[in-house]
Amino acid sequence: MSHPTTPDRRRHYGSTRKTSNCPDLVNIRTVNENERAAADYLINLLAKHGISANRIDQFPNRSNVVAEIGNGQHPKLGFSGHLDTVHENELSHWATPPFEATIHDNRLYGRGTSDMKAGLAQFVITMIELHEQQEPLHGTIRLLATISEELTEEGAAMLSDAGYGDDLDAILFAEPTGVPIAQIDQYFASGAATISSEKLEQLMQATTQSTAPEQHFIINAHKGWISYTVTSRGKAAHSSMPKLGINAIDNLVQYYNAEKAFYHSLTERHPGLGKTVYAPDVFIGGKQVNSIPDLAVEKVKVRTIPELSNENLVRKLRELIQKLNESPTMNLELTVEQSEDPVANNGHDRLTKLLQHHAAAILNEPLALPTIGSSMGTDASEFRRHNPDGEFLIVGPGNTTAHQANEYVEISSFLKMQTLFAIVAINYLQPD
Repeated sequence: MSHPTTPDRRRHYGSTRKTSNCPDLVNIRTVNENERAAADYLINLLAKHGISANRIDQFPNRSNVVAEIGNGQHPKLGFSGHLDTVHENELSHWATPPFEATIHDNRLYGRGTSDMKAGLAQFVITMIELHEQQEPLHGTIRLLATISEELTEEGAAMLSDAGYGDDLDAILFAEPTGVPIAQIDQYFASGAATISSEKLEQLMQATTQSTAPEQHFIINAHKGWISYTVTSRGKAAHSSMPKLGINAIDNLVQYYNAEKAFYHSLTERHPGLGKTVYAPDVFIGGKQVNSIPDLAVEKVKVRTIPELSNENLVRKLRELIQKLNESPTMNLELTVEQSEDPVANNGHDRLTKLLQHHAAAILNEPLALPTIGSSMGTDASEFRRHNPDGEFLIVGPGNTTAHQANEYVEISSFLKMQTLFAIVAINYLQPD
């Protein structure tokens, strides 16, 4: 396996002449809609550089993009990024307009800069750079740009069902994986990610000798998730005669206590992801005072692990509800809105080793892309459904400002990671 890491080559890849593509993408407002405008922008950009791409329409004004370079053979490397962003929230919290990309103090500010239009732009730039330099790619690079990752992952689901990810040996997902050096302790203490105590100690020692603004990681496993609703139905009555009714809230509270005990009893644990994480988020019950409520609702989002599959977890919840419904006053119903499986790699680490090898010299961070597990979900869950064996890795130039006001990406990190992606892609496609 060759490692083309000469200084001249590193300066060549990641050149700044196409970095304007990221601000252009940020300026297109794609908050859970309007991805077609961003898709058309990418398709036109690729076409200008001799790369054909397909726009795959899914909903009105919402389109995915698929493009390829290389010889169509294995190894096949996927570049996956999403076109949508979360809402900008309160405009008064922003120092600059969220959909007018602004450069200040080596940072590019705007909604989606970190999550994840910077990473998506880098994938496109990498393909353009390699195509224009006529690199002898002994394999295939495929771009998969998706809609609605932030809410439903429907774009990835559509592309996965259509087979666009089935034959890929590895996929990179350029979600933000950078953490400002001063926030590393807080980041892991928050439960956002898991790392061994030994590796964390090594990292903290290394930060004292580093001038890098951020430490980036490779997420090689992440939790899945299930969102579900439990509905409790009772019988309305005048509040002066409560025994003539069945209080749906009382029954939901009884279920909630049983549900908490159930999650507390779980013993399954993944070595890199920890335990299942239970988070009841919404409770709704009753319409007005003076009436016994006949309807109450609980909404829950659970972060799941491979050791207790989504299917088995739902089965256990249904069994719990079935048992409670044996009471004649209970009428509980479970509705699963969405289920995304956890993602873990089954011993594959070729791409991981390449990224870490080259990151040591290119990124110049305290450690060379240490691997961690994460509680966040990504499009990887959808592509994993039809590709159980590919090496799926999440690594990108963004940071923990994702979803926050004044979201930004460090331009220096952006450029260094651009170089990294290009060199790793070339090496990954080299014959063994």
